[in-house]
Amino acid sequence: MGDKEKLSYRPGMVLQGVYKSYGPRFGFLITDEEHEDVYIADRDHLNAVNNDIVEVRIKKGETGRHNTEGEVLRIIERAENTFVCTYEMTSFGGKAVPIDEKIDMVIEIPRGEELEAVTGARVMVEVTRWPGARANAEGKVTELIGYKGDKGIDIDIIIAQHRLPHVFSKALMAEADAFPREIKQEKGVEDFRSLPIVTIDGPDAKDLDDAVYCVKKENGHYQLGVHIADVSRYVRKGSLIDDEAYRRGTSVYLADRVIPMLPFQLSNDLCSLNHDEDRYAMSCIMDVAPDGKVAAEKITPSMVRVARCCNYPEINQTFEMGVASDDLKPYLPMLRNLKACADILRKNRENRGALEFDFPEYKVILDEEGTPLRIEKRNRGDAEKMIEDAMIAANETVARFLEATGHTSVYRIHDHPDGNKLLSLKKMMAIFGVAEKLPKEPEPKDMQRLMESMKGKEIEAVVQVMTLRSLPQACYSTENKGHFGIASTCYTHFTSPIRRYPDLMVHRLIRQALRNRLNKSQLKKQTEFLFRAVEHCSETEQNAVETERDTTDLKMTEYMVPFVGEPFDAHITGLTRFGIFVGLDNGVEGLVHIDSMDDDEYVYQEDTMTFKGLRGGKKYTMGMPVRVTLVKADKEKRELDFIMGEIRSPLNLERRIRKGSRPKSSTKKKAKKGKGKKK
Repeated sequence: MGDKEKLSYRPGMVLQGVYKSYGPRFGFLITDEEHEDVYIADRDHLNAVNNDIVEVRIKKGETGRHNTEGEVLRIIERAENTFVCTYEMTSFGGKAVPIDEKIDMVIEIPRGEELEAVTGARVMVEVTRWPGARANAEGKVTELIGYKGDKGIDIDIIIAQHRLPHVFSKALMAEADAFPREIKQEKGVEDFRSLPIVTIDGPDAKDLDDAVYCVKKENGHYQLGVHIADVSRYVRKGSLIDDEAYRRGTSVYLADRVIPMLPFQLSNDLCSLNHDEDRYAMSCIMDVAPDGKVAAEKITPSMVRVARCCNYPEINQTFEMGVASDDLKPYLPMLRNLKACADILRKNRENRGALEFDFPEYKVILDEEGTPLRIEKRNRGDAEKMIEDAMIAANETVARFLEATGHTSVYRIHDHPDGNKLLSLKKMMAIFGVAEKLPKEPEPKDMQRLMESMKGKEIEAVVQVMTLRSLPQACYSTENKGHFGIASTCYTHFTSPIRRYPDLMVHRLIRQALRNRLNKSQLKKQTEFLFRAVEHCSETEQNAVETERDTTDLKMTEYMVPFVGEPFDAHITGLTRFGIFVGLDNGVEGLVHIDSMDDDEYVYQEDTMTFKGLRGGKKYTMGMPVRVTLVKADKEKRELDFIMGEIRSPLNLERRIRKGSRPKSSTKKKAKKGKGKKK
């Protein structure tokens, strides 16, 4: 729809949709992109809570502020029946209030259902009776999360809010303990233990699921071996470990901990490609031509023995400064081959039109108590790039191998740009006078040319962000739709079966294709499972990303608390009707609310994507550098509020801090930034 005005519903119409709460006072019915969202006042929400599916009747507008208003007639389906709450003891038992302000509900807890919680406890509560016209909801405590002041309680709460399973059962741990530790030669298993294979990971990595080896052949081609932990050998379909791995879908990497997909007996030990230990692997041996095109020489179960575990900083130092430790020097010729091979792989991808979003990534460094010490920018050097290049090549090669079987498989897909978001991108380009034109249905090459034309210009970062926002999220599918971002016609995830369930499924499909043992009935059953599994894995991945983002936001906000009252250089990252989002050089983002901009009367001009002062004519635009002062850091809500400019008067600063700046109706929105290995 882009610039087109959205349609309104007629009074009297009855329709269904998702109720979105914006605090305890009001919400909106979300229906489709062509129509306006329907405003639901507090008196009309019928105890609906956030994300419930509801039936709404459109009524004549009463507030004058919304074109379309409605009242909830009935709750069709509850989105959740468990909530993270704060518990308080009462004379009749207790009551629980959801931590999420969007959940406007008090839950009464009868005596005996409190799980020994006392006042102040953070608890998980299951609703057993929903609220009525004159009665509160009723429920029972199902988990005592902890109390304020407990180590890690802030992140424990986020984990609970996202319903992340994080405890392995005793029966599952016993199953993990029972795996045989013997590694022996078998028919059909290639032996690569004599090769100087290495792993290259972050310094703190413990779940090592990929190792590499590269040699230059006499014909000028490179033989690139990507060796991946053979998790499928141990984790069999239908086992307790498999059921739990499927439920989790992925490992989750939080600010202060890792929630693994597999128990440590597998993730850190038996499956992990540890130094100088025999391990089973699934190997993809590729022939890489000088033009970067890849032909698979072999995909096979294997045995490997990692000669050295390397880390990114030391490899980057070696390439940049020519400095290497004595025990690394024997591997330098192989590593130089690997880098040369990676360079031509990357060049080939670039020639196809692959997009490179070079957003900086930040990590909050914590002390042993979980207190933020500093925010570090993650540097992405040659070591990170060449491992990424090798993994992408292996993922493509395996995807083509599985597609050639003709059976249903698992693909990693990334669709073409969304139509509406593409219009927004084109609109932004017109506003900023970008000469590069995009066709109606752009291909990767078109988007690549756009970003290349912006290199070195002031609006480069803005164009990158808007381009990223125009693209849908990558996900898993049984239908091969290609991967737009890396300009690939056929792609999957094969390289991380320790931490991603789709990769484990792909390994099983490889093993099956090599043995060709399934009959038609078994193939049909498998296909039905894969249809469900890819959707489930996409959902668990998204939940993991959101959880990771929430914990990072939490710790970034906590880090900024001592800096309230201090000025910072920033740049504008987003514009909405209620204010301006700004980003600092350390990766922190926050809001300048329009109510705090009292030097003029500012209005948001959607057609030009600017804030403009009606009297003075001052403008604020995307990407613009600004000077801001931090006036509020709310750790509980993970929100940072700024005001424009510096405040030199302590009294004036105190007044602005007391005033506050963010109403409950405003919500923080960020561009979703991908991470290297998540392609």
